[in-house]
Amino acid sequence: MNPDKARSQAVQDQLNTMRLGREGPEITRLGLGTWVIGGPYEYGWGPVDDTVSVRTVLHAVDRGLNWIDTAPAYGCGHSEEVVGTALRQLGTSERPLVFTKCGRVWDTANPGKVVSDLRPSSIRQECEASLKRLGVDRIDLYQIHRPDTRTGTPLEDSWATLAELVDEGKVRWIGLSNVDGGLLDRCEAVRHVDSLQPSLSLLDRRSLPLLDWCTDHGTGVIAYSPLASGLLTGAFDHERVENLAPDDWRRKSAKFAEPALTRKLAVVDALRTIAGSLGHTVSELALAWVLSRPGVSGAIVGARLPGQVDDWAGAAGLSVSDGTLREIEAAAAQ
Repeated sequence: MNPDKARSQAVQDQLNTMRLGREGPEITRLGLGTWVIGGPYEYGWGPVDDTVSVRTVLHAVDRGLNWIDTAPAYGCGHSEEVVGTALRQLGTSERPLVFTKCGRVWDTANPGKVVSDLRPSSIRQECEASLKRLGVDRIDLYQIHRPDTRTGTPLEDSWATLAELVDEGKVRWIGLSNVDGGLLDRCEAVRHVDSLQPSLSLLDRRSLPLLDWCTDHGTGVIAYSPLASGLLTGAFDHERVENLAPDDWRRKSAKFAEPALTRKLAVVDALRTIAGSLGHTVSELALAWVLSRPGVSGAIVGARLPGQVDDWAGAAGLSVSDGTLREIEAAAAQ
């Protein structure tokens, strides 16, 4: 094995892996999220440089992460295109698993706007378009992005279409995102739910009750926004929030508005004290907490620069004591 591959293998061993549910692939505890590199659209994160974005994806793979999460909605197809560009620079054996989604589409006559559409015909069109943008023959994990309340399509019909795509060899595993326990039950009755992608962080614990359902049904969990859209990186203060790019969706989000913002930044300050005493970063502690939740297979962490991957990649191999977890819980409860 050449030195570069040996180093990547050593990093991956450090990252650890876990099976995604009872039937899914072995995944590293952390995966790269690519929402942030999608570029301008109604939920964009400000300016991006595609060349840097490609380098970031490749760096994450070099660090040992073995899966990437994306979606056509991120930049109206642009995130998938960037991921596809990066994948084409890797050999077949080096390619990470690719997870993407369906159910959020855009109208070219209304630039930057996305709407829900989970009609079976729309899902099939989306799947073909994603395969082309990503440059792959099969999507490893295909997920329903969020329920569709616009077209009136029963979720069971949409889920059955994803099951058909598995049977046709276009998709390997299928999952759901942003759903409640009742919708999980309805889909499980049609075909096994391989994975759930909920929002989960120290600052957003609403999905914790769903973890028991997933454990009982052999469904893997990949948490999104484990760093609360950047708040738990330790790099934010009031000034940075005020100086976010004009087209960064966080400027309009209640999550970044007062009085909640001051309380959340106080939590970060408390975590910074704990992290400093242990020689870790705030990001690492926040991710370690998410990964310690029973039933969580992995967490999706975004980055727009290679160095940002380095800031949190070490969290996958971080062993946190029960006492430290209690300190983290107490800090988040203030």
